[in-house]
Amino acid sequence: MANETPVLLLGYNRPSQMRGLIESLRFIKPGLILLAVDGPGVNRSNDVELVRQTQDLVNEITWDASIRTRFRDTNLGIRRAVVDAVTWANSEYGRVIVLEDDVRVGPQLLEFLNHNLSEHQENTRIAHVNGYNLVPKEYLSNPDHASRLSIYPESYAWATWERAWKKYDDNLTWAKKVSVQDLKKICGSTVGALRWKQNFSDADAGRIDTWAYRWLATIWENKFNVISPNENISRYTGRENGTHTFIKIKYPEPEIGILKIDQNNMNGKIDDLAERWLRERVFLESVYGLARGIAISWLLNIRKIVKRI
Repeated sequence: MANETPVLLLGYNRPSQMRGLIESLRFIKPGLILLAVDGPGVNRSNDVELVRQTQDLVNEITWDASIRTRFRDTNLGIRRAVVDAVTWANSEYGRVIVLEDDVRVGPQLLEFLNHNLSEHQENTRIAHVNGYNLVPKEYLSNPDHASRLSIYPESYAWATWERAWKKYDDNLTWAKKVSVQDLKKICGSTVGALRWKQNFSDADAGRIDTWAYRWLATIWENKFNVISPNENISRYTGRENGTHTFIKIKYPEPEIGILKIDQNNMNGKIDDLAERWLRERVFLESVYGLARGIAISWLLNIRKIVKRI
């Protein structure tokens, strides 16, 4: 048990989502589970009861497992709660698999993440392992390979090591000062660089309460790489009521596939074809994405002002 990677489950006030995640884990039965639940928010109707129900779901983990909990009495908010829980897990175990409550685990998810955590334990250029894939096969350079290298960390099912997470910069120090020209060298275009400057500005101003942009900035600052599977190995059920879901996603989530997990012929190269698809379809590094981002920033700012009134 001492060498087993903990599976960290992140929840708040959605007991039905957490129950779905636990049920999807029942077929795999991980032996070490950490359940972190953020505390109830102030003046949020039914929050105390919903948080309690989410916490009580620890009793539905009925297979043979070591279980630890981190239940907050007050609300940290999504950014601080995620960072707090991941830091806790990494400080205790040195590495962690992180699953948000709206994840549904595929049969190979934990095997893939554990394999790569072990395989790249000492590879200090790798900081993060993604637990799902959105890129269609026709946009993968080597679709028969189990995995590829990327610069884009995904955020609802993933894994990392303490050695990498120690670099996490919540203050966005690099992101705030990096030039558009230097960002262009990373993401490949001026409009993409402007899009990410906008994302970092939204995060810094509190228009969006995100740890994920801070982690991506940390990875880019340190020139780290990310491992992604070339098949989808988990499902996401949070598109309709996710914290930061504003506009309907225009790309379908691939069906869960089967990987030959040990066939990792990445050759140390970024898959440029897959990256181009992610830039255009997911991260919207385009004129349209930039314009849409400006509009969303304006709406978020208005919402922030209204909440203060």
